Amino acid sequence: MTKPDQKDNNHSTSTSREKKIARKQFSRRYFFGTKLSDKILLIVIFFATAILAFLYFFVTVNPQEFLIFSYISYSLSFAAAYFFGRHFSRQVTNLTLKIEEIAAGNLNKKLIVRGQDEISQLTNALNDLITRLQTNIALDVSLNREIDQAKTDFVALASHQLRTPLAIVKWYVDFLLNGDAGPLTDEQKKFLSQVYFSNERLIELVNALLDVSRIDLGTFSIEPEPVDLIKLADEAAGLFATEMEKKSIRLEKYFSPLPIINLDSRLMKIVLQNLISNATKYTGEKGIIRVIVKPVEDKAMIIVADNGCGIPKEQQPMIFTKLFRADNVKAIESIGTGLGLYIAKAVIEQSGGKIWFESPNLHFFVEKQRAGKNPAAGGGSGTTFYITIPLRGMIKKIGPKKLTSFSQK
Repeated sequence: MTKPDQKDNNHSTSTSREKKIARKQFSRRYFFGTKLSDKILLIVIFFATAILAFLYFFVTVNPQEFLIFSYISYSLSFAAAYFFGRHFSRQVTNLTLKIEEIAAGNLNKKLIVRGQDEISQLTNALNDLITRLQTNIALDVSLNREIDQAKTDFVALASHQLRTPLAIVKWYVDFLLNGDAGPLTDEQKKFLSQVYFSNERLIELVNALLDVSRIDLGTFSIEPEPVDLIKLADEAAGLFATEMEKKSIRLEKYFSPLPIINLDSRLMKIVLQNLISNATKYTGEKGIIRVIVKPVEDKAMIIVADNGCGIPKEQQPMIFTKLFRADNVKAIESIGTGLGLYIAKAVIEQSGGKIWFESPNLHFFVEKQRAGKNPAAGGGSGTTFYITIPLRGMIKKIGPKKLTSFSQK
């Protein structure tokens, strides 16, 4: 059992020990927290002071000579500290900057090694680290490419294999609905119509997946030929006339004269039908859709504008990505692949054109303001898609496959 006075002694001993440790930690933090150049300066001044103290106390020196010697000694100390500190600080600064670049993802440049000191050894170690990181990143990229390739190949194979049974289902349902197998009751027609509609949806999805795999693999072809773009746009808009009439949507077409352009008419139909289809789906009752074709400098511009629901600002950067559908359109139309705009962007950009959009639709916004109406009333914020294609035509691309989206329309 420990006595009270022994406890007090132990407590005082431990307290004094803690104070000593705290002083050491403080002095260590104070010293090692300073810059390298300041440390060198402190060390040099310490040795200069020690030498002067030795001369003053143990060597008889004239006071005037001692003062001159002190001045010279401290001047040399400061000069040495400055040059050595600057040299080491520069090396450490370079290392620090390089480490910051590595943290930011820049691994392209290695540090130059000079000398054989500790800083040089640290630089060598950092260069070795950069080499290992580059190797690991290259392996990761290669592995990711292999995985993406495997996924694309699987989608292409699965989609291709699905087309035959879906075509057979479509043929038999058509056969039954046309009454070729005998008369049907109203209830039977209703059920078969639902089967037919679901099968058409599945065919559309399979075709879109096939197109995406062909785009990702780079196997689809672009075959330009002389085409009347205005006629093509007019026909694409006409395909959705019935759906627009059901919703009392007003279709406005503005076509300016254009020369005949070398285009892949099949691909342009895919793009135009996709944009006009989206505008029709997501524009409300008594809305407006505009299809504009006009020349702009050395390009042909196509504009598809609507005053529908628009695209939320926070989701706009993802609008051209695969399988993406904005939250607001899911509430309006639950059916959709989320692949149409990805396909449209790939077709236009790989053929030498550009595609972009704006939402809200500024044209309708300004028109409402000029008419003295509330811009937020009578329809959504709207979306406008722009496409530009050089008047010299699309870039030809040789490939074994053709895109098939919207081919059923």
